[in-house]
Amino acid sequence: MKRYVQHDFLKISHFTTDVWRHPEHNHNHFELVFIRRGSGVHILNGIEHAYSGRTLFLLGPSDYHFFRIDTETDFTFLKFTNTYLRSMPAPEGEGTWIQCIDGILVNAGRSDVAILDSEYSSDLADRVMALIVGEWEHNRKEPNDTIFFLIQSVMSLVKRRLCGLFVPGVTPPTDERVLALVHYIHANINSVERLQAEHLAAMFGCSKNYLGVFFKEHLGMTLRDYVSRYKLSLIESRLKNSSFTIKEISYALGFTDLSHFNKFFQKHKGVAPKEFRQKLRQEVVL
Repeated sequence: MKRYVQHDFLKISHFTTDVWRHPEHNHNHFELVFIRRGSGVHILNGIEHAYSGRTLFLLGPSDYHFFRIDTETDFTFLKFTNTYLRSMPAPEGEGTWIQCIDGILVNAGRSDVAILDSEYSSDLADRVMALIVGEWEHNRKEPNDTIFFLIQSVMSLVKRRLCGLFVPGVTPPTDERVLALVHYIHANINSVERLQAEHLAAMFGCSKNYLGVFFKEHLGMTLRDYVSRYKLSLIESRLKNSSFTIKEISYALGFTDLSHFNKFFQKHKGVAPKEFRQKLRQEVVL
């Protein structure tokens, strides 16, 4: 498989075509792909996503893709590296986008979720993308503060749609109490103490035993299994899409030591974290 390597912090391209000329490939950077008009199929990680009209896709460095175009399509590509992403302040004012991006990338390739889920969000993305392209061209294809904050606006739109979703494969229930509980788990996934059943039961005003039964009844798995699945999905995302060391990933997700982290990952994936990351880097570089 081809791998496209980008050394610039940011590149933006806007073009119209009826023939896709790139082979299936992945990258060393993130991509936001906005389609303004046209129709066809985006094959992302082996899954076909039909598009027609305004559509937005988010790709991490390990995602592989290509397009099959049916009718002439307007594309806008925003390509940015970890370094550029890391410099963005998070909307909540805590940490950086490289940290809160985890919850987005876990769900980025889902075929059942459209990032632009309304006429309003489609209009908003359309206008902001046009401003980004215009500023990029006016500024002779050089990044500036205006482009920086416009891209952050698009990322906020993506985050609003993807970050609060459940682990892929888990159907979100309609019960507001379960939603609140799971969102609390996501927000505190790096804290062992706050994920203890005793703490969660106290936070949500019930007994430990009732909490366990209630959670399994609504999600079809135990509380511990859900925490493990979500934490595993975040580890995979960081191994694939960030430059954090394995030790940094382990520490950030609340593991007491590196040995415990390695055993946890190997138990669920059948391979050590270091080997998992090395396999991702064995693709051919174009």
